[in-house]
Amino acid sequence: MNTLSARNTLTSLYKIVEAGEKGYAVVASNVKNRALKILFQSYSQQRRRFKDEIFEEIKRLGGETRPKSSILGMIHRGRIDIFATLTIGDENVEKVLLKEVRLGERVALNTYERTLKQDLPPVTHALVEQQFQEVRKVVDQIRLLRGQDGKRLVLRLYDSRKDAEQALQSLKKAGISEQTIKIEDFNPPVFEPSKGRGTTILETILSGGVGGGIWGIVAGILAVISIVQIAALNERAASPIVVVMTLLGLIAAGVFIGSMIGLFIGWGVTSQDDYISETVKDGEVLMQTLIDESLASKAWRIMNQVAIAARARHASGSPA
Repeated sequence: MNTLSARNTLTSLYKIVEAGEKGYAVVASNVKNRALKILFQSYSQQRRRFKDEIFEEIKRLGGETRPKSSILGMIHRGRIDIFATLTIGDENVEKVLLKEVRLGERVALNTYERTLKQDLPPVTHALVEQQFQEVRKVVDQIRLLRGQDGKRLVLRLYDSRKDAEQALQSLKKAGISEQTIKIEDFNPPVFEPSKGRGTTILETILSGGVGGGIWGIVAGILAVISIVQIAALNERAASPIVVVMTLLGLIAAGVFIGSMIGLFIGWGVTSQDDYISETVKDGEVLMQTLIDESLASKAWRIMNQVAIAARARHASGSPA
């Protein structure tokens, strides 16, 4: 492969990696579970490092400018915000976010695999292979968080070991085996500022408009079918102008309504830098349990209730 072809291949990979970097930052801003918030933020930082490494390789091969962001990535990030905002219940939000993450990682894996099949220079191939192996580890973790082979991983961060022990006792009372529960000291990562990596209003508007347009097309097709059937019952042909105007009108209405929903949701998006810093500073103990999926929701609720009560108690200064 000549250097131009290698640069073009790396450019495609760069766009997917950058989409992952920004996507994880958006997911982190939408999840309330502090353990997942930190995990997703760390994945975002990982992809930022990957992106910079790929760009350095592009420059080594003669490239000069950074590739432009992916439009599909922008739509996906906006969709994440919209879905998270419209979903009721923190656990359900987590499930929605993990599903969206899995979709994004599927694209990332496929892109890495296609890239590795190309005739890349040895140094370039080694870099891509190393990143690919790290991405696979992330995918394995996401699969466990979603549920795999009848098991599901549940995570929660506590401000003290006393809080974690309280959660442990509550889980045991609920019939969850202590053998499935792991408590360990939390080693806070060092995060770089994430400004500029979250969702923008433009992305939520764009995603809302695309989604609304799709629903408009569906509604338009159904409306056109109804018009044709009614005309057939009256033994006359449906007016082409009416059919076209109905279809276009419903599509336009769908795009407008979807864009407005995206706009209002986009206005509600705020930077999570301060909250991430607070999470890293206060979190001391990480609890995780890998249990049967049938018990995962129960464990999630117990661990969440203890965390909420403990943080409320700490915030008010009340004794344990």
